Amino acid sequence: MVAVVSLSEDNREDLIGSCKGISELIHWLDALNNRPGLQELGTRLESSSINLASLKKFIGYDETGSYQRNIIKKTEHYEMVAITWRPGCDTPIHNHQGSDCAFLIVEGVCTETIYALNDEGKASPEMQREYVVGGVCAADEPDIHRISNDTDSNLINLHVYSPPLRNFKTFESA
Repeated sequence: MVAVVSLSEDNREDLIGSCKGISELIHWLDALNNRPGLQELGTRLESSSINLASLKKFIGYDETGSYQRNIIKKTEHYEMVAITWRPGCDTPIHNHQGSDCAFLIVEGVCTETIYALNDEGKASPEMQREYVVGGVCAADEPDIHRISNDTDSNLINLHVYSPPLRNFKTFESA
């Protein structure tokens, strides 16, 4: 089970004040009147410089063996989340029904496994990609994937969902 923590308004403002990259992303996202395209979202994340020390002051890790969603800001158009992963943590196999998702690797190495559904509706792995610090993963709505930390170091990803993640479907492995 995933742990979910929302930053308090004071902590969010302190983070925005101490991390220019997050401040610029939020300013850009808040200025939009609609959903940004996935490519533009990925490009913005890729060009962002995140102050890791500042970010770490305001986020935490789940201690029960799961990953943790640290919600930085959520509006009707987007949701910005710093997701933290201890070694060995992973998501269920899932999609993002109705939302685009792009994320920047802030610390560690992230593994994305892409799946396809077989005739029985079960997920079979098709390919795997690794992302290192500064890398960006951008997933279209129909994509089915699993994100994992397959290393023995911690992992932090800065995710932007547009619109906010409301619905997603999980899949059983074939």
